[in-house]
Amino acid sequence: MSSDIRFTDFKSDEQPTWCPGCGDFGTMNGMMKALAQTGNDPDDTFVVAGIGCSGKIGTYMHSYALHGVHGRALPVGTGVKIANPELEVMVAGGDGDGYSIGAGHFVHAVRRNVDMTYVVMDNRIYGLTKGQFSPTSREDFETSTSPDGTNQQPVNPLALALAAGGTFIAQSFSSDSQRHTEIVQEAIEHDGFGFVNVYSPCVTFND
Repeated sequence: MSSDIRFTDFKSDEQPTWCPGCGDFGTMNGMMKALAQTGNDPDDTFVVAGIGCSGKIGTYMHSYALHGVHGRALPVGTGVKIANPELEVMVAGGDGDGYSIGAGHFVHAVRRNVDMTYVVMDNRIYGLTKGQFSPTSREDFETSTSPDGTNQQPVNPLALALAAGGTFIAQSFSSDSQRHTEIVQEAIEHDGFGFVNVYSPCVTFND
């Protein structure tokens, strides 16, 4: 831990390719600010990312990083933390990645309560594959794969985490920079599994 770490120390030289106005910019900025404010060093930080637009985040942040396969970021992050308990492990993903194919891993990661942080960029859409409905899409949401609406109740990730015995469960909004940063910082400082669902709007495929 160091008091000399700045937000910019966590920025890599790679330029994000997210759409202008994407909520993931704000989500990532809050993550970097929270890491700096908790005194974490980029050389002692490990970011694990899943698939989708959110999966690019490990490239845009200056730290150790691993881009995992679809839905498997949490077990990878768990393994990293157990093998290297001194590292600050942050897992990042999207609603399509974490609450569909990765839903089983999500529930068990909450149950295990390993000391790491899970930040989900919930845009309620599959954005990278051009706008299919996701587990958190609203019931009447019309997309290319649901022209008459999804006809399904959206998954409530906060309720899932609560039912699984979560010890830190929070929700933030990517455009509320100060509060989002504060929430992620609290998740990092929490002794256990810190889960933050971030409403991160997709300006291209979701109204």
